[in-house]
Amino acid sequence: MERPENNKWLDEALTEIIGSEKPRTDFEAWKRSHPDAVQKLTSLAAKETSVLPARLKTRRIIMTSTITKLAAAAVVAIAAIVGIYQLTDTEKNAAHLMAGPLTFKLADGSQVELAQGAQIRVNDASGTRGFEHVAGQIDVSVTKGKGQFVVTTPYGNVTALGTQFKMDLVDGIAANTKERVRLLAVEVAEGSVQVSNPKGSSVLKERQNLIVEANQRPYDFSQDTSVPEKVRQRIAAMVKALEAGHAAEYLANYNIDYIYKLVKRQEAYDPQRFGGSEEDLERLRKGFGDVAGPEQLVERFVASGIQGSGRIYVRSVTLNETSDHAEAECVRYEDTNRIVIIYPKWHYFDNDWWQVDD
Repeated sequence: MERPENNKWLDEALTEIIGSEKPRTDFEAWKRSHPDAVQKLTSLAAKETSVLPARLKTRRIIMTSTITKLAAAAVVAIAAIVGIYQLTDTEKNAAHLMAGPLTFKLADGSQVELAQGAQIRVNDASGTRGFEHVAGQIDVSVTKGKGQFVVTTPYGNVTALGTQFKMDLVDGIAANTKERVRLLAVEVAEGSVQVSNPKGSSVLKERQNLIVEANQRPYDFSQDTSVPEKVRQRIAAMVKALEAGHAAEYLANYNIDYIYKLVKRQEAYDPQRFGGSEEDLERLRKGFGDVAGPEQLVERFVASGIQGSGRIYVRSVTLNETSDHAEAECVRYEDTNRIVIIYPKWHYFDNDWWQVDD
């Protein structure tokens, strides 16, 4: 066995490594995570000598056995390797998760604008274009390039064909129904995208939008041919007006002449044509019974305004058996964090489809 003085190089190397605070911190963390390895290494050193080394001087290490030194060197080396791997892996994961508000440019030149609370995870693997949409609302501008540009989500994949589009991952509790709402909404500004999942797929073109929910095929009311075209137009107009907070445009979906006659008691109450209850109608008469005509009624309604504005996502549209009454289920943002479920209705009378909910 070599004498200690013949291993002076190992003494000095260990002194420099273990004397440093950073390796010491990494080493202590490694020991806590690998107790079995520490026990084996320390028991090996114990067999070589039963005498403890002299008291260490500050930042100076004295070891009397080559095996003891090699055991210590092995522990430090393993700890350093593990520490570097863990640090690199952590930094890699953290670097790939992007959180808004932020504008981020991808490697291919495409750009993603993340709203407050939005998150994406970027994949830098060679030959891939796209990213994972983790949470919130994002606006994506895709540059032309080789290979498909795919955004993955929990509810399906969005494949872009050189386009600009918005995506919103909704996850919240509806304030009025206490229902858990989880869905993906996609809206195309330019070009087109394909949204697909195991239940089906749909191609969206400019100014079209759809929603996707768990275990359901993508749904776009504007492409739902089971719904009359005029109803789809009314739904689109309602969504646009409510999102913008435009009371006049919203009221254009109602048969104002009929409502005026109801207020003036020139028409009898009909729940199919007036979505509210008889009590609702009496309140309307008390508040607007003095109007002189339909135009003044509109002016009074506009002056009253509509409550809130914000995103609206149409989940479904259903018709009754006689196909003269339609009802939609929508998710509406009343503000940034508050969502509600609303059920607007339309009825066919006076030779047109009119919104009739109150």
